[in-house]
Amino acid sequence: MDEHKLSVTLPVQGWRQFLTARTQMLDSFDRAREQAKAHEVEVFHGRVAEAEFRKWLGAFLPKRYGVTAGYVISQGLGSSEKAPHFDVIIYDQLEAPVLWIEDSPDASPQGRSLAIPVEYVKGVIEVKSSLSSTSAKDGLDHLADLLPVMRGQDAPDERYKLYLPPKFICGLAFFDAGVEAEFSEGTLSKFNSGIRLRGFFGGIVLRGAGHAVPASGRISLLRSLTPIESTIGPGKGSLLHFCMTKSVEVAEDVHIGTMMMWNEAAFSQFAFDLVALLQGTYEVGRLSSFYGMGTSRSDGS
Repeated sequence: MDEHKLSVTLPVQGWRQFLTARTQMLDSFDRAREQAKAHEVEVFHGRVAEAEFRKWLGAFLPKRYGVTAGYVISQGLGSSEKAPHFDVIIYDQLEAPVLWIEDSPDASPQGRSLAIPVEYVKGVIEVKSSLSSTSAKDGLDHLADLLPVMRGQDAPDERYKLYLPPKFICGLAFFDAGVEAEFSEGTLSKFNSGIRLRGFFGGIVLRGAGHAVPASGRISLLRSLTPIESTIGPGKGSLLHFCMTKSVEVAEDVHIGTMMMWNEAAFSQFAFDLVALLQGTYEVGRLSSFYGMGTSRSDGS
């Protein structure tokens, strides 16, 4: 036996350092939220959340992938169609031309918006300050603005592309989940409608109220042959811990529900699942990477 041969060891080297990016995003968000209290309309912290998320994602992803706010533009939609603005667009920056740039004089460099041709758009993420029934619905409704460019698929040899690529992905990111949504099954069940969106992967909640460790919440759709019962409600379970919604039947023997799981490794799992989804290597039920994997308990803390 080769005593020098390496194997995966948990917790993985540098797992705490990987969480630094999460901490930095949340610290900037908290400062902005305090500043926003002095504003007549408290939206400043939401813009900061979007910019911080783009900043982290742009630094993390392989350099093939550009990250910007902006517009997804298709040759199949006429000029009378209003182009919706998205918080986070992931695109192939090695190949994509930029149709136009909008600069915001009161925003950070992360605040400019680019217009990207639809065929180069790899993913779209909507960023929200807090998880609530309203914010979940608003985010999902906004992603549904992409349905016209999701419903078809270009032939491989099509010269004039009209639709999003086959491996396109989309989802939601929230910075906070508070106690006000703790027993709101309706909040989490909003995600069931994500089944209509091509490439919908659910989402991430960076922080939840009451956690003693830096846990994040991973939101995923569940598919079952039989109905799924809810685990949410007083005396049952909370959105701030592991939970599942009641499923909806979308076809014969196809029941869709939503699950939320909280742990310290959820942020790193989300990050590396994004890479795998973008690269087409993601497998359901398998860790995309062991990088960033660890817990305070396994680290002896």
